[in-house]
Amino acid sequence: MAVALVFALAAPAAGEAAEAVSLAGTPMEVQLWPGGEAGYTLFIVTAHIPEDAELPVTVRIPIPAGSRVLWSGEILGGPVAEDPERAASVYAVERGQVLEMTAETTRTVQYEAVGPALQVVDGLTTAVFDWVQSVEAGEVSFSVRLPASAEVVRLDPDAPGAPRVNERGEQLYTLRPVTLSEGQEYRVTAAYGPEGAGGGGQGGRPPVLGYLLAALGVAMVALVLVWSAQRGRAR
Repeated sequence: MAVALVFALAAPAAGEAAEAVSLAGTPMEVQLWPGGEAGYTLFIVTAHIPEDAELPVTVRIPIPAGSRVLWSGEILGGPVAEDPERAASVYAVERGQVLEMTAETTRTVQYEAVGPALQVVDGLTTAVFDWVQSVEAGEVSFSVRLPASAEVVRLDPDAPGAPRVNERGEQLYTLRPVTLSEGQEYRVTAAYGPEGAGGGGQGGRPPVLGYLLAALGVAMVALVLVWSAQRGRAR
């Protein structure tokens, strides 16, 4: 596992922070991985820098309060080990918290962090993730990565289609993209467990055929690409 970095959590004095490029209109991806860190939710946030911004450029990305950052840097699109790590700081701002870093060579930046602890409720392992859109952005796409052992799956908001399944049987559920105003809060809840957990059949995993039919109308390409680029660097 990558060594956790040290970050400043206090708000800086006036004029201390560098001018950051606006992310208004650019997409952002947030992948939740309950249990990616034992007993906690690991999450990965990817942001995209506007094409007209001249590099190097400072960027600020939302980060939930209380998170512990494991890695931050740029995404080259090749082997994960070659992605350059970048130093980052966490600041309190008017509408939440931001992680700030400088992109030097690419227009895709990412950080990985440990979020809230998992809970077990009625036999279901439950992750509650509260996101605050502390900076402007375009559509925000959330996805949830669950273990192969998850037979009963309950998501709020619901995923509109079938999960993608990797070679280990892990399931990636893609939620509908949302457009969040600056400062808006958004909660994702994921509960999963063995067959019979949580009170029986309601909320169980639908048949494979039903998933395949539902998947026909769902565009998952962007987040599948993100999943491929995020092969568990923190692990």
